[in-house]
Amino acid sequence: MGLALQTALASSAECTLESAIDKDDPPPKRGDLVIDFSCDEGTKSALATSERLSAAILIGTTALSDSTMSAIHNVATRVPVMVTSNASLGVAVVRQMAELATRALGPSWRVRLVETHHKNKLDFPSGTALSLAQSIRDVGGSLPNSAIESIREGDIVGRHEIEFSSDHECITLQHEALDRSLFAEGALQLGLWLRNRSPGLHTMQQWMDDRLQESKSS
Repeated sequence: MGLALQTALASSAECTLESAIDKDDPPPKRGDLVIDFSCDEGTKSALATSERLSAAILIGTTALSDSTMSAIHNVATRVPVMVTSNASLGVAVVRQMAELATRALGPSWRVRLVETHHKNKLDFPSGTALSLAQSIRDVGGSLPNSAIESIREGDIVGRHEIEFSSDHECITLQHEALDRSLFAEGALQLGLWLRNRSPGLHTMQQWMDDRLQESKSS
């Protein structure tokens, strides 16, 4: 992801890369946006950098500890923060479609989620699958953990399928990541939006709402 972000930034006309940091590198001295794809300890370090620079921070790291989540909420009182399990803009659209389907179809429909990733991915279910499942639950859908299936095979970047079924019909929503660069490009778009927000914990839904509002105005 670090290399993909550097590639995306190299072709961006809206921002420049100030510093690319690995775990043993010194912290940057300036910048107005921090993008973190690392690990739990790396996120803590990125939060400290964000606070020191008064810079917005986009966190794409998953499986964060309770202490790191607490630090995120603390830092969000001073700078704009977004935590997203998946920076794909396509996943954001699928999330909205899943929420709409859940509301429209009602509780009588069964919901199942299947996520597939490359054989070396350690966490399962994926952070994206858990986030999609929670979005469905938040609007009244029933999706127990037993209805989430995780598959690890080959070099698949990431595929998420949400199936709604009744006794007579079935609807399937699917998103597949074909290249990891899409996450970098999505993270950059989200970060550019985020750095112009006020301090607080922001969501992709807010970003999506802004996009939809802009499309109505144009």
